[in-house]
Amino acid sequence: MSHPPFLEVFDTPESAARAAARLLAERLSAGGRAVLAGGQTPLLAYTLFGKADLLWHRLQLIPSDERCLPPEHPERNDRAIAAALGPQTYTLHRFPAELGPEEAARRMEQTVRELLPFDLALLGLGEDGHTASLFPDHPALASTRLVVPVRGAPKAPPERVSLGLAALSQSATVIYLVTGVAKREALRRLLRGEDIPANRIQAAEVMVLADRAARGEP
Repeated sequence: MSHPPFLEVFDTPESAARAAARLLAERLSAGGRAVLAGGQTPLLAYTLFGKADLLWHRLQLIPSDERCLPPEHPERNDRAIAAALGPQTYTLHRFPAELGPEEAARRMEQTVRELLPFDLALLGLGEDGHTASLFPDHPALASTRLVVPVRGAPKAPPERVSLGLAALSQSATVIYLVTGVAKREALRRLLRGEDIPANRIQAAEVMVLADRAARGEP
């Protein structure tokens, strides 16, 4: 990250999610190409975003990463994102992660190349400073590929596939949605510019939407 991010703090996780949904709807009102984080934190934002009036048929979405699980597994990011967004007519580019990290990464490289640059990437922040499936000190951080295989992830499941730094850095805007007291230290490190994976993404505009618990405010 080349400059300090814009930080906005909200009273509750719900109000931070509403702000994220508004930003998604504003920035993607005419369609576009966007990255959406997995996990539980952004699901309310996606549910609210899914109700927005925009040119959904012109919207191409891709998860930031995927867990190497069967396609119908409830912990797949693509499944959770689609369920939260509801029955819109967007395109969701799914990683074939059930084929394993290497094969999934190989197959998605050209797809991601054709999507670049991204208009927006909504990402999360792990307690250890990871984002997508890019973990501290993991070999995937050093890869120049657009899509990187991840084995031995410190968070279950250990096998994953992720957009790499080379792809995520080609985002016009990166938004980090960070909520909860458990993320407090990671958020401090992000804002201080420390060498955590999230700070290695070089985007023209970086925004952080946090709740008071994550920011450490009463």
